[in-house]
Amino acid sequence: MINRDCVIRTDISDEEMESCIENAMFLVKTMQDRPDLHSRSYMERFINILMGEAAERAVIKWIRGKGKYAVSAVDKRSGKPDLGHDIILRDKKQKEIVCSVKSSLSACKSHIDEILKSFTIAAKRSEIRQVNIQVYYWLSLKGDHEYRVTVPSNNNMAIIGWAGENDIEKFGNYSTEHREVAEIKLEQIRSMESLLEFLS
Repeated sequence: MINRDCVIRTDISDEEMESCIENAMFLVKTMQDRPDLHSRSYMERFINILMGEAAERAVIKWIRGKGKYAVSAVDKRSGKPDLGHDIILRDKKQKEIVCSVKSSLSACKSHIDEILKSFTIAAKRSEIRQVNIQVYYWLSLKGDHEYRVTVPSNNNMAIIGWAGENDIEKFGNYSTEHREVAEIKLEQIRSMESLLEFLS
């Protein structure tokens, strides 16, 4: 079970973030929203895409930093839809593993413990892959931190953990949106360190 000590705070350099921004600037013009997603303004789409790009970059950087294989599965400049996964990993036999990285933003919960107890992996049944990693951003609006954070920030961002395709058995619906979501609390998923045991 995940606890706050298992959560990985990310470390993205300014240069890496600039690359994520460049990708997001291209993707916002070519990416098509899912039919079950609410109508988003250009600015909202850009921020959501940038959060996803930074989350993917952070996960790849962390896994590579542990000496394991991880590459982006997406040609950012192709103008074509991705295949539903973000990263390619390799198991101990050098067989490819497809990995989905989900990024979410918490506006009301600004402590890791609250995020772990309150939220689930942000994926519907059709989006589940062999490895499913959740990254969370959080705002700090209530003045209970050193300073307020009112927009997504890579300083308020963490890799929470992962779930295998067979770990997720039940799906429900978001309380505020008409779309499916996995029913597994973040505190119930696996630590990122445990993923390394399966990778080469």
